[in-house]
Amino acid sequence: MIKQLFILFLLIGLNTTCFAQYKSTKLKMAEGLLEEGKYFAALKIYEDISKSQGDNKDVYLKIAELHEQLFNYEEAAKWYYELFEIQAGEYPKSEFKFAELIMMQGKYEVALEHFESFNKTYRGHDKALYTNLCKAYIKSCKTAMESLPNAEISIKRIPKNVNSAYTDLAPFGHEGKLYFSAIPTDTALTYTEYLDSAPTFQIFEATQIEDEQFDSAKVFLPEIINEPYRHTSNGAFNPKGDQFFFTRCKQNINGKNICKIYCTTKNDTSWNEPILLGGEINDRKNDFSSTHPAIMEYKKRGRKGETITKLVFASSMPGGEGGYDLWMVNIDKELNVDKPENLGNKINSSQNEVTPFYSSKDQKLYFSSNGNGGLGGLDVFETPVKNGKTKKISPLDQPINSSWDDWYYNQMSSSTAFIVSNRKGAKTYYNNIRLDDIFLIKKETKKYLSLFAYDKDSADLLIKGSLFKVKFANDTKSEGMQVETGKPFQVIPNKTYEIIAQKNGYFNQSTLFSTSYDTKSDTLKWDFKLEKIDTLKPTVIDNIYFDSDAITLKPESKQILNKLYQFLIVNPSLRIEISGHTDSQGSKEHNLKLSQQRAQTVVDYLVDKGIGKDVLTAKGYGDSKPVADNSKPELNRRIEYKVIDLNNIDDQQPK
Repeated sequence: MIKQLFILFLLIGLNTTCFAQYKSTKLKMAEGLLEEGKYFAALKIYEDISKSQGDNKDVYLKIAELHEQLFNYEEAAKWYYELFEIQAGEYPKSEFKFAELIMMQGKYEVALEHFESFNKTYRGHDKALYTNLCKAYIKSCKTAMESLPNAEISIKRIPKNVNSAYTDLAPFGHEGKLYFSAIPTDTALTYTEYLDSAPTFQIFEATQIEDEQFDSAKVFLPEIINEPYRHTSNGAFNPKGDQFFFTRCKQNINGKNICKIYCTTKNDTSWNEPILLGGEINDRKNDFSSTHPAIMEYKKRGRKGETITKLVFASSMPGGEGGYDLWMVNIDKELNVDKPENLGNKINSSQNEVTPFYSSKDQKLYFSSNGNGGLGGLDVFETPVKNGKTKKISPLDQPINSSWDDWYYNQMSSSTAFIVSNRKGAKTYYNNIRLDDIFLIKKETKKYLSLFAYDKDSADLLIKGSLFKVKFANDTKSEGMQVETGKPFQVIPNKTYEIIAQKNGYFNQSTLFSTSYDTKSDTLKWDFKLEKIDTLKPTVIDNIYFDSDAITLKPESKQILNKLYQFLIVNPSLRIEISGHTDSQGSKEHNLKLSQQRAQTVVDYLVDKGIGKDVLTAKGYGDSKPVADNSKPELNRRIEYKVIDLNNIDDQQPK
């Protein structure tokens, strides 16, 4: 609940008060609003000051930090960059923050450039710390630019009968039910009263119907677990299902959110009053938080095969590597614990490691971190566990991990899991701030696609030797892959592919193929109908209009030429003659010149859009090639194209 609780408390101040007349008064007002937790109101005043006060570095920094705290990463990145541009060595870390936040937006090339720049120029006392972070992020950016999503995994946002109008978090599955935390509200929150009376997170349960479909959620153990004025979240059952661990959080006197771990035990059919775990885990002085409990059970080596039970949790207690660390402690049935053990720097970083989940089936510990590399923000990692000892960590594949925050990974079954993320598709709030939603991860049945090409004029004639260029739609970086006729290849669920069918002597044909539709078949098929190229017969380009006796294209003509442009993009090795024709009115010399100029106008338009000059030739024929008699002169006034050099597949492949 680290950032979710912060979101809740900051939403108390959307309505701003009157601005003071002088800058110093405005600054004091902004600072006062911050102390009251009215972050949106304070931000608005700081931004107003920045407009009138010029390049004030301190104000720029405050605006950037507030946007980041409000999880508006796009605005935060913009302001950190503005600060980096003017800071003159005073705030060198602004470049690192910009790179970190732009990485979360998936702009890896830009992030890589600035991580490398910052790593070379930064000379602060914590140089070693930031060197390690930069190395991890640089490696992650390079990996992200080359990686592709795992074809066997799909991810979908769970419908609104589970995901609420606000943030939802801490999902986990138990005996066919989904448990999660949310604020019971049907509308987005704008809360202006005292924090102690603000709505709070509660734990809900919903029965799974099928895949991402769940029954309506209801509050879980409202009289036992959920307590007024305290946020309740991060639940976890023990393997037997007779103990339920969870977290309660509340602000301390300094306004800091403090979370503590509790447990309730089930006797027959009733649950007992929750017990606060001991001082080894929870801080009685309310200075640090312990949260995100997970239970790990395994058989100890030896003849007796004793069952060992450990509690894994995240905590900001002293003695860690920095931020929130993962800790582990032995716990018995009576909830007695010994001294917690930090999982060490193979797991924990100088940043945050949170939301552990242990899979007894996989014998792996899953957790999220923003300090061990990854694709950006919090990413999910896994580590094998043997006899209670963790091994080397590795990040999970795309699309489980994204450039945004991905945490609370928790398996429902061998083929499904949950994750919380603010990636694309999550709900948005004020000023397009993305909130966290629950997504369902599903291991899909492998699906394969086979491609075929047939002659357009002879539907039953299979064109042997056709090749197909396949890549993700809108992917401008990858050359894609080449697939042969009828050869199945694996496709990724919920993706759209751009496929171009190619065969010498035929026009290439492009289509968009989506794998988002449901089908039980594991083999898909797509047929193309290719048209033979005729180098003798020109094709009229309909609806190309010029003013009378003029060479300027009318606006309505450009839509047609844009289609010709797309055709040439799909057929890059064609060489085309653009020919102009007129009616017989006027002298032959005039008509020849006019037709040449009009043809050249079309060529110039296509070249300006990006078609190579060597692809197109302009040729004017005047009135020498009429297609109708003088009673229909409008048919003779036309623009045509004709292929003068055939497609060659070899010319279209990457060198």
